[in-house]
Amino acid sequence: MVQFFWARSASVWIAVLYILMGGLLVLFPGASGTVFVWALAAGSAAYAASHLWRYLQGRRNGQADGGDLFLTILPAAFSIFSLLWPQAILSVLPLVLGCLLLMDGVGKLPLAFAAVKENYPGIVPMLLACILPIVFGVLILFNPFHTAKLVILAFGASLLVDGISDLITYIMEQRSGIHSHSFTKP
Repeated sequence: MVQFFWARSASVWIAVLYILMGGLLVLFPGASGTVFVWALAAGSAAYAASHLWRYLQGRRNGQADGGDLFLTILPAAFSIFSLLWPQAILSVLPLVLGCLLLMDGVGKLPLAFAAVKENYPGIVPMLLACILPIVFGVLILFNPFHTAKLVILAFGASLLVDGISDLITYIMEQRSGIHSHSFTKP
């Protein structure tokens, strides 16, 4: 796996794309999330339109399928909801993450209590593995909208760092005359 990273060829265009995308996500995390949800809404609307077309074609031929009508109404409703309340859609993922972290931490409580009771030598990591998911889960559940922005911001920052790293790698390779494929075994 380490060899993969050494052998990876740094592409200037990918690096520039990562830097641009990461910069936009870091500078505008709220707007980036909204645009993402609007893109989902557009895709859902296109899906609904295709099923509406199939339903109307079938109805014209006397073979209307109720499934196509259902697959028109549900995605169309999702599209409308997404366009009107994009932050609600963005908050779903952090809510799920918060619930999973909370369940993980609470599920480890019996192990933590047993570790304290028996004076287990690895008590500190056990308590951290129990307490941290509970704390983060509660924090996320109380503020899912802010969490969505933080996740977008972190993703943007990682894209930015990756793009800058690839660009620097490419520049250093060009200056030294060494190409990343020379690190691989023949």
